[in-house]
Amino acid sequence: MKRLAKTIKGYSFNELEYSSRSKAKKNVLEKENLPELFSEDLRETLLEKFGLRNLCTYFSLSYCQGDGLCLYGIIKHYELFHNEHFREIAFSGIHHKQIKSVYEELERIVFFHRGKYYHAKTVSIESREHAPSDKQIAIIDKIVANVKSWYFSFCAEWEKRGYDYFYEISDEDMENLCNENDYLFTIEGTLINRQEYLEVSA
Repeated sequence: MKRLAKTIKGYSFNELEYSSRSKAKKNVLEKENLPELFSEDLRETLLEKFGLRNLCTYFSLSYCQGDGLCLYGIIKHYELFHNEHFREIAFSGIHHKQIKSVYEELERIVFFHRGKYYHAKTVSIESREHAPSDKQIAIIDKIVANVKSWYFSFCAEWEKRGYDYFYEISDEDMENLCNENDYLFTIEGTLINRQEYLEVSA
């Protein structure tokens, strides 16, 4: 039996040619920026900024047809009426007497995802209520319209954040990240798995 060993040269990010740096960035972003972490950040924002804890996200951000980001789940009664963060959004332009009149009728707002794609328009947003009058239905429709307006704006913002998160990083940030994690690359920009190699002196 013979044992054979192969050595390769490992380069730091700042040693790579410009043509290899984009590949190196792609490799590192795929390793570091995991989809589940992006989802966690989005849900934390929903909770901290808007007081919403019952919405989740689907997304596909690979520059393909049908790509995008959407939300699914529900906004509960208390999240509409007793949540100062989201209350102003849901009831924008609606008089407090009108809000009071639908308090007992409007149960929740539901976000249904349909189809195989994940862009914002793949979700339908509907209210669930008891037995509202025609006047109350008109008020509830305004509330749903406000929620839809917020929803499309939120999805557009987070779709852009997603593309930035998964595909964009400056040379300076990349260099710092590589130095912190001791990342090395082949001359072509492929990330080297340090566990597969024994470092030798130059």
